[in-house]
Amino acid sequence: MTPDEIVTAGAQRLVDAYERHTQIPLPEDISLTEAQDAYAIQERVSAHLGTPSGWKLGGIIKGEVPRFSRLFSERSRHSPARLARNDYHRVFLEPELAVVLGGDLPARDTPYTLEEIAAQVASLHAAIEVVDSRFKSWPEVPPLWQLADGLSHGSFVLGSGVDGGNLRQMKDAAYRLTLNGDVALSGRGGHPGGDPALLLMQMINTRIAASGVGFQAGEVITTGTFNGVLEMQRGHNARLVFEEIGEVELILD
Repeated sequence: MTPDEIVTAGAQRLVDAYERHTQIPLPEDISLTEAQDAYAIQERVSAHLGTPSGWKLGGIIKGEVPRFSRLFSERSRHSPARLARNDYHRVFLEPELAVVLGGDLPARDTPYTLEEIAAQVASLHAAIEVVDSRFKSWPEVPPLWQLADGLSHGSFVLGSGVDGGNLRQMKDAAYRLTLNGDVALSGRGGHPGGDPALLLMQMINTRIAASGVGFQAGEVITTGTFNGVLEMQRGHNARLVFEEIGEVELILD
């Protein structure tokens, strides 16, 4: 298959899965071997999903450039939020920190420094990403197909926050995630990708270099889970607190 055939076929499989609200087997007949093709599939699928509102990082391995995908207004909520279990194939939670841009970051040839990016961040927030997948075999999905599938994005909930400042508080932030009042995940720092602020900088510069397109004020960028994923069941109430930053609450009906 040519790259265009791979992108066209891969995107159609995922669009069909969304439209039918069903999970599909891995497309063994489509040879997805290049990250640029996975991103191209992702962009075509994104055009069917709603209004872009920002970005998420995912598939993060320390020392590697983080991969990214879209967030959408129609799949995003402000805390406190309620979601319907029937809208998802599965519901797993990720405790994250997210930024809201207060100024533009136009495309340019010179990479942005962290200080330049921080100056354009209006606020830093506690956030929960809901992980879902269009593939039956999740989490046993090859990284490129996860990337094509929007890095297994389901929904996003933005919590309270603080002024952006210099973003230094992201690296060693202390967090606690409870389900129905019981502590399920907790810790201080330890993000698997290292410093989330540096991941944010890498992602912004990588995307600009690849696409020639910058970032706009108002966009939200969430920076990946601090502690894996946690399954949420119908009737659960999840509350995530990042000390001295903010909190976010989600109820699953």
